[in-house]
Amino acid sequence: MEMRYRWAWLGVGFLGCGLGIAWLRNDGMPVRGADPPPEQPKKSSTTEQQAALEEGQALFRGLCSGCHGGAGRGGKGPDLTRGRFMHGNKDEDIAHVIREGVPKTTMKKLGDSLKEEQIAKLVLFIRSLARAPGEATWKPYLKGDPAAGRKLFFDEKGKANCVKCHSADRQGGRVGPPLDRIASRRSAEFVMESILEPSKDIDPAYESVQVVTRKGIVIVGIRVNETNFSIQVREETGKFHSFLKSELEEVNVLKKSLMPENVAELLTVKELHYLFAFVMTLE
Repeated sequence: MEMRYRWAWLGVGFLGCGLGIAWLRNDGMPVRGADPPPEQPKKSSTTEQQAALEEGQALFRGLCSGCHGGAGRGGKGPDLTRGRFMHGNKDEDIAHVIREGVPKTTMKKLGDSLKEEQIAKLVLFIRSLARAPGEATWKPYLKGDPAAGRKLFFDEKGKANCVKCHSADRQGGRVGPPLDRIASRRSAEFVMESILEPSKDIDPAYESVQVVTRKGIVIVGIRVNETNFSIQVREETGKFHSFLKSELEEVNVLKKSLMPENVAELLTVKELHYLFAFVMTLE
């Protein structure tokens, strides 16, 4: 009898284990005779926080998406989804940039048009843009070699000859924008697009102009400065000119970049990705 009872209790024990396993395998579906596991508390934002986040998103779409992209992944402005910011990572640092702007960039001062509570909501939304580690984002077709790209960039007799117009590591020309920290200031996708289609989005500070003197001399270069009475131009060669507008027949703003439009033809696919890989090390 004792042996039978022991086997009976063992059977009940195995049955209980089986029920427990059945509960787990049914992914939360109720199983007769088994107690459901306790529910885990769900994290959720309050109604006030959600409202603030939505208002921040609306402000971002109206004021920021033109440069930073609708999802904050960059364009003319930096990628805001990486959680790292050029001018400081604290909320107050981000608020200061929004409030005061960044001189000599497309980041304008918004403190005069936004209230402090609106700036705080904008910061809240920007914080929400941070992507999870490993989340898929745009990637180049090939993984390039930065060392080989550096050689292409600085080779004055090479196919690319980027150093003629652009500077990096305090070396190079002044006709094009300096590329120091470009990887922090622009998204990877925007950088590649700028290499392949340089005229698609031209920085206003580096617009090219064509001036025609009264003697018929035509000069094309970057507009360094302009007033109502004069204009200063720097040619692609680096030669600087200053003119009184009274001396000129025409001053035309060109919609075309001085940067070659056929980089994809000048370089092989591997060389293009080498060059891109080097530029993206400039943080």
